[in-house]
Amino acid sequence: MLIKALVVDVDGTITDSKRLIQPHGIEALREMQRRGVTVMLSSGNVLPIAHGLSVFIGLNGPVIAENGGVVSFKEEVYRLNSNALPLKAFEFLSTQLRVERLFTDRWRESEVALKKTVDTETVRKVLKDWNVVIETTGFAIHIMEPGHSKMNGVRKASELIGLKTEEIAAIGDSDNDVSMLKGCGFGIAVGNASAAAKEVATHVCEKNHSDGVIEGLHWLGLL
Repeated sequence: MLIKALVVDVDGTITDSKRLIQPHGIEALREMQRRGVTVMLSSGNVLPIAHGLSVFIGLNGPVIAENGGVVSFKEEVYRLNSNALPLKAFEFLSTQLRVERLFTDRWRESEVALKKTVDTETVRKVLKDWNVVIETTGFAIHIMEPGHSKMNGVRKASELIGLKTEEIAAIGDSDNDVSMLKGCGFGIAVGNASAAAKEVATHVCEKNHSDGVIEGLHWLGLL
């Protein structure tokens, strides 16, 4: 099926391991847009940061933030999940472990994100009786309500631009990208991706970060 849109993770995918944006990856996304492919960012970060990045890159597709909990398009914001339960779970967690929320959590609306100062499995064990999902990235631990996922955000974004999810290719690197790599028409895992991301991907790249993004676009026949 013809690929009409591209959804791309940010941290670890178009950035290096230190979260520095790689310009050649940005140029590849701009080229996709020039060729008529709608390009969307999908990030675990909060909307102000993800939206700002999308604007400065020059993209015109929807922005999927907070791991799919918040989607924006044409100055409309759609909140798909609530942080009410994650906040209660965090309050309990903080009585059991020394944990710290990310600086950006002051803007977070649909989940709770923790600094990786504790082990993810320890957090899961402490919250095992709570009806929450614990998702990990290379940069944070996210506490979310059930049904919260990047793919859920992709579904909303595809609805907003009038496309089927089968017409979208996804590129990512981490466990929180698994749902969209698996749920879109094609899923590309860059070379530095987690084992879980690689397992569900349609194609696994040899190269890392933005080099992997460009390699994936060539594999898709878009470059």
